[in-house]
Amino acid sequence: MTFTEADVAGARGAVERFALAHGLADERAVDLVLAVNEAVVNAIAYADGRGVLRLWRDGDSVMCEIRDYGSGISGRTLDKEDPPPMTSAGGWGIWLIRRLADKVAITTGPDGTAVRIAMSLPGREREAT
Repeated sequence: MTFTEADVAGARGAVERFALAHGLADERAVDLVLAVNEAVVNAIAYADGRGVLRLWRDGDSVMCEIRDYGSGISGRTLDKEDPPPMTSAGGWGIWLIRRLADKVAITTGPDGTAVRIAMSLPGREREAT
């Protein structure tokens, strides 16, 4: 789905429905929604005010990709491992995404940024034969 600022709540709802429909536990679905929300809000604030959200299942993971068409993220920003100061109003997005998701891959450059977020599904018990 494409998104702009007007679509943020709709994007969160789509992620939640998809995650729950594919078996992600409630609390992990909330983590995924929060991580995706941060990436969507960053795309709106720092890129072109719009982006594309993709959702799919890949084996035992729910996958989300948030792509924007901005000028990219600086290496200095991506390399930060420590959280921003508690009094900071901004700078929390990438840090939170990395802590909420099981796997995160960020590719960025002058033509835009893609944030790929993966959440592992709970193991399935084998049926007794």
